[in-house]
Amino acid sequence: MIYKNSWVTNKTVSQDNVVLIVNCARARWKIENEHNNVLKNQGYNLKHNFGHGENHASENYCLLNILAFLFHGILMLSDENYQKARATVGRRTEFFSELRAALKFVRHNDWDGFLLFVRVIQGPG
Repeated sequence: MIYKNSWVTNKTVSQDNVVLIVNCARARWKIENEHNNVLKNQGYNLKHNFGHGENHASENYCLLNILAFLFHGILMLSDENYQKARATVGRRTEFFSELRAALKFVRHNDWDGFLLFVRVIQGPG
């Protein structure tokens, strides 16, 4: 089967670099597609209409969503307690619900105590 696609680039395409350019284009598409899927369908609600409000409300809400997404990625790479809490709860949307509940009903003195509380309320899993 022959695969056919097209991309726009300002790079000069030659026999020497065509495979590299195609692989880069596919990788970029995959990254964009997967990130957009997470932002729309896995707890960040980016598909919600942020058009309400005064000047620039939609841009600000969108930027806050993306900032949260990036911050959560950093936490997954660098915070062991966050990793454990996230693994205990499971799906990202459920994790966000647990975080909201933990903030709503109990005052937490620090970040690690907050994440421990989230893990404990889930029980052994």
